[in-house]
Amino acid sequence: MPAMRDFQTPTRSAVYAPTAMAATSHPRATLAAIETLKSGGNAMDAAICAGAVLAVIEPQMTGIGGDCFVLYAPSGAPVIAYNGSGAAVAAAEPGWYRDHGMAAIPVNSAHAVTVPGAVEAWHRLTTDHGRMTFAELLAPAIALAEDGFPVPPRISADWARFADKLAATEPAREKFLPGGKPLAPGDIFRQPELAATLRTIAPRARRASMTAASPKTWLRRLTATAGCTAWPTSRPMRAPMWIRFRPAIADTRCSNARPTVRVSWR
Repeated sequence: MPAMRDFQTPTRSAVYAPTAMAATSHPRATLAAIETLKSGGNAMDAAICAGAVLAVIEPQMTGIGGDCFVLYAPSGAPVIAYNGSGAAVAAAEPGWYRDHGMAAIPVNSAHAVTVPGAVEAWHRLTTDHGRMTFAELLAPAIALAEDGFPVPPRISADWARFADKLAATEPAREKFLPGGKPLAPGDIFRQPELAATLRTIAPRARRASMTAASPKTWLRRLTATAGCTAWPTSRPMRAPMWIRFRPAIADTRCSNARPTVRVSWR
């Protein structure tokens, strides 16, 4: 039996639930997961819904332009893993980087950007293991992007910490530094452009994620920023890399990693 905590100190008690539980890095994402379960969704549905919400309300942490790695434990079955990481763009040739004296890829450069894999992963996982439609799962994220949300203190602090990086590019500066400064705790942050992108993705999922206007806009901006033929608009990007489900392999090197979303359900 776990030791009783000191109730006179500002720590957290263990949470117990008979049927379901969700844990994320933001209360709104956790609420979205719980509401998904209450609406008839399963753990996979709840995790994807929460992940989409986090892509809106934690812009400094995640997003639909990123990757997605999943460990999924179906009831009574082995744990399975999904690699939703994005591949390099089709035209990124190693020779170009060597010819231009680049021994490594600068982390904050356009050259470090990969083809987004998160949306492909969400769609595949929903199709294979979910109960609800993709549009239903993205609805809470769309509402938050459209209507806005108050910025919590922690996210505001991260915002301020990365203000110099946000100021380095015009699109980021215009969107994330209104008035030339990061948002303060309690400020309402709206992202109508992101809401529109999610609406485009919702009914068509994977196909829309790679053909909608937003990826084309990203590609044009990255091509201009990179200033090289590694981002030619005349050649298509590769589809996101994904692998078939397989048993997860334990790796002690990842023992300190913490999942962004965790959902239990039965």
